[in-house]
Amino acid sequence: MDHRTSIATLRVVTPHWLEIYYDNNVVFQVENVMEVQAQRRQLMGSRPYVTLTIIPADVDYNLNAMGRDQGKPDRGESQLLASAVVAKASMIEMLTRLYLSSFPQLHRTLVTHDEAAARAWLNEQLRMGLATAG
Repeated sequence: MDHRTSIATLRVVTPHWLEIYYDNNVVFQVENVMEVQAQRRQLMGSRPYVTLTIIPADVDYNLNAMGRDQGKPDRGESQLLASAVVAKASMIEMLTRLYLSSFPQLHRTLVTHDEAAARAWLNEQLRMGLATAG
């Protein structure tokens, strides 16, 4: 089932798998990224899960979004096991890597341009995470 925010569509694929598809021509700003993150947390709740995020080539980052730790709320009770980001433009891939190096996450992360590789990596992360969770 699809759920909309002002800049993205969130799709619950399975109870443990969420996909986030950002719209074309958006600018990531603190407010709209917070909206996506809040929707993600609401949809997935307290069960273990992974996320696949697809960022198209024609997006941009506002500096205020790059300088804020959007994952801070997940450091307490989150069950996020792993997150793969597929960036369709090399500049966005580089900026995403820079952001994640500035704000290290507690869950495993992968940033790539290869969607098939991201899906395979997430499948393995989910398998290992669910096995560990019992």
